[in-house]
Amino acid sequence: MTAPVIVFDVGGTQLRAARMEGARMEGAPGPRLVGRVTRPTPRGDGPALIAALTEVGRALIDASPEPPAAVGLALAGFADRETGVVAMSPGLELVDEPLAAPLSAALGLPVRLVNDVNAAAWAESRTRGVDDLVAVFVGTGVGTGLVCDGHLLEGRHGAAAEGGHLAWRSGGGAEIDGVDPGCFEAFLGGRSLGRRARAAGIGPDAAALIAAAGSGDERALAILADAEQALAALVRLLVIVADPALVVVGGGVARHAPSLLRAAAAALDPHPLAAGLGPVQVQAASVDEDAGLLGAGLLAAAGLGDEGRSDGGGR
Repeated sequence: MTAPVIVFDVGGTQLRAARMEGARMEGAPGPRLVGRVTRPTPRGDGPALIAALTEVGRALIDASPEPPAAVGLALAGFADRETGVVAMSPGLELVDEPLAAPLSAALGLPVRLVNDVNAAAWAESRTRGVDDLVAVFVGTGVGTGLVCDGHLLEGRHGAAAEGGHLAWRSGGGAEIDGVDPGCFEAFLGGRSLGRRARAAGIGPDAAALIAAAGSGDERALAILADAEQALAALVRLLVIVADPALVVVGGGVARHAPSLLRAAAAALDPHPLAAGLGPVQVQAASVDEDAGLLGAGLLAAAGLGDEGRSDGGGR
């Protein structure tokens, strides 16, 4: 039996944790999450975050039927994967904050730190058995991840393939701190859609915008069509860069606005390079809400040689 892995998915609002069992991907039943815990995320306070992670982690370790072998930690931010220092996390209000080393010392286990969307991309890739995959998650912001030839593309700080921050067009995007008004996220993320909805007098957030569009509100339909156009362009760009077999689209906004998935699929028919390369499949994310937990756990297990590539999929 493969040793359990303690897994965390730390977002700006919630800290989610569980124990992942069955990390080996050959045969059923595959990885499963047990002992789930959710609590508010301490923001702007590294030691408080480490204390919360330690408390939850120890409880999961104590409840485990056998000793866990590692910790997988998905984080909404960018961290140096060699040093385990969080370089920047606007959602957690952290800059240059050591995280992996103190948590490892507190729990007595190796810690694999990974950007949350990269973790989600890896989970989608491994649970589907697809070695070439592009993941686009449209939630509060826009995150993208690439798996190429069975390897997760992370970069030095986990910031590789951050498609939401690529330039899209000048003018029309929402003004949001830390987001270039001309990048894809300014037209597509939940914060951006909410800001545009308020400016148009539609409602307070992206949910109100999507509901109004469903009722035929022309203002909402125009803003949502703009977001669809941005997503289509982003997907085409990432497909040209990565040449995947599959594109998965997930995230809270995408789950509630199915027209986004349709726009992404339409953008790839025909293939943006040449029809001779054949179609690229576009599907909804399959492990959407648990993707960060599963991806972090599978990466941590891979680092122990229990699953996937011997290098942990990180290079």
